Amino acid sequence: MTLIPAIEQTFCKLHAPTLEQLVEALQSIERNLSFVPDFKTEPTQLPYGRNVVFSSPDLEVIVIHIPASRSTAIHNHGLSVGAAYLVLGSLVNSTFSLDSEGYPVAHKDDFIQSGEYFTAPAEQIHQLSNPFHEPAISIHVYTPPLREVRRYLPYSDVLDYVI
Repeated sequence: MTLIPAIEQTFCKLHAPTLEQLVEALQSIERNLSFVPDFKTEPTQLPYGRNVVFSSPDLEVIVIHIPASRSTAIHNHGLSVGAAYLVLGSLVNSTFSLDSEGYPVAHKDDFIQSGEYFTAPAEQIHQLSNPFHEPAISIHVYTPPLREVRRYLPYSDVLDYVI
């Protein structure tokens, strides 16, 4: 079985899954995840490539390609939770909290290596960065499908903009 049929067969059965069920579903198709790089897209409007490979009313599956020396914006996932598997490369998952003015403050950096799972629990504010020389390709599952994602600017960026 190839990647898309494995995803369809596994994820179409899930209705309002928990974060743990998302991880278990990804783990159940791990032998097919070597095909994820075949579905990567190059960045266009964002600093990373993003390809929705499956979507249902309950969840969506996205292949993310973060080239070397690129990062996502600091963001949350709205009302969604997510699970991911890093297929190729390495990433830094930086988590943030908000200060009293609502600006993100770095909290923790987790280094993720190829072959590792990672999650985005409810209300997490984070940024995925690839400070390395090789591209990073991962597969992400979000429930419900991503809506109302919020991006955050660091105070230093706002300060530079105002001055």
